Amino acid sequence: MIFTSTLFFLFFLVVYLIYWSWNGRKFREWVLLIASLAFYASWNPPFLLHLLGVVFLNYLFLKPIQRTKSKKLLATIIVLDLLNLALFKYFYFVTDNLFYVTKWSVFDTSTMPFRIILPLAISFYTFQIMAYVIDAYKGKVEENVSFFHFTLFLLFFPQLIAGPIMRARDFFPRLEHLRIHKTAIYTGLFLVGLGASKKLLIADNLGVLIDPVFARPKDYGGLSLFLALNGFAWQVYSDFSGYTDVARGCALLFGFNIPRNFHAPFFSRNVHELWRRWHITLGTWLKDYIYIPLGGNRMSEFRTNFNQTLTFALGGLWHGANWTYIAWGVSHGLFLTVERFLEKNGIRILPAEGKIFHGIRIFWTYILFVFAIAFFRAFTISDSFYFIKNGFFGFKPENKETFLSFDLLLPFLLGGLLFHALEEPKRYPMWFHRNRGKLLLAFLLLGALIFGNYAGKGQEFIYFAF
Repeated sequence: MIFTSTLFFLFFLVVYLIYWSWNGRKFREWVLLIASLAFYASWNPPFLLHLLGVVFLNYLFLKPIQRTKSKKLLATIIVLDLLNLALFKYFYFVTDNLFYVTKWSVFDTSTMPFRIILPLAISFYTFQIMAYVIDAYKGKVEENVSFFHFTLFLLFFPQLIAGPIMRARDFFPRLEHLRIHKTAIYTGLFLVGLGASKKLLIADNLGVLIDPVFARPKDYGGLSLFLALNGFAWQVYSDFSGYTDVARGCALLFGFNIPRNFHAPFFSRNVHELWRRWHITLGTWLKDYIYIPLGGNRMSEFRTNFNQTLTFALGGLWHGANWTYIAWGVSHGLFLTVERFLEKNGIRILPAEGKIFHGIRIFWTYILFVFAIAFFRAFTISDSFYFIKNGFFGFKPENKETFLSFDLLLPFLLGGLLFHALEEPKRYPMWFHRNRGKLLLAFLLLGALIFGNYAGKGQEFIYFAF
């Protein structure tokens, strides 16, 4: 069930009405768990059994780890979780590269009698499970969590497929006070409408325009390549932040306030700030469970920069089994290294104050993000460098038959910018809060009309592939 589909909204409405029909905590917890099981099973029933098996295995280790504080037990379950992720997500990446290097037939996947299918959301739920187990080892979670509540936490369907990556503190305290009030309803419905609008109006339509460019980049000129990179930057933002908005809105309607994942990232003045605003829960996960254990910034300058780049390289690999994702992560690690060097040596290219200089820094940070998109979105490293060479530096002449018109992209880029600005709550005028009920009704009615006439084809969310 895609979040923006009619089936999902009907499913959510039924679950919501049943959920609040009876004033009992255990009843509501069971409704959420059954709904979450049904939601995941709607994608692939056999993989629900696989997911439950992973949850059960981790729970078996959880109690002994909390009781004994054994590093060996912790290391064992972490390795098992990573092996499970590696088998399903990176098997072909490893074997294809080994076959390319060795030419041994044993690594030739085309001759293998089986085909491995990637379970939905495996990257997200693996990181969430690992975070919980590590926090349990550190004594940061309760020791008496039942298997029922452990499963409910990990399978909570609004955020199960593509995050945000929750921690125990984001979920369990709310179970004690499952109540709903007007503000949560208004905010939840607004977030659902906002997220669906980002996805259907901006992301899906941008995808239709730019996908042909990434499929056949050599058929397009330099301007088209540059526009396609910019288009994908706004597509992936609108797609992923749209999913997060819907997830947060649905969770609020159930009485849960799960973490935000985006905070107007394209208003960032440097790459460090960008990663405090973009995919926030992944960034904090990488910091807490990879960067800091590697030594963080407590080591030498060289080691600190290495830790930072390695963390982002692994973050890139988490996104997908392709060298392009690793190159994307490394590029951001290098951007951060350069920024750290300049800051540490007191080198300022622009003055610290002034709106004009702030605007220039925001534009420069955005351009760096778009530059790295060439690695994230292209299918091969060769295609990535082709985009960079011709889209940023080469200015290859346009082919009139395959020209990507800026006029086609402009309405969706402006729409994405408008939605992006709404993530700065301090900028909301007071009249919005005073009239939020009327505005919400008008927004939902307008959204229904727009979706019916102009929405794209309802493509899957980009991060479902990760």
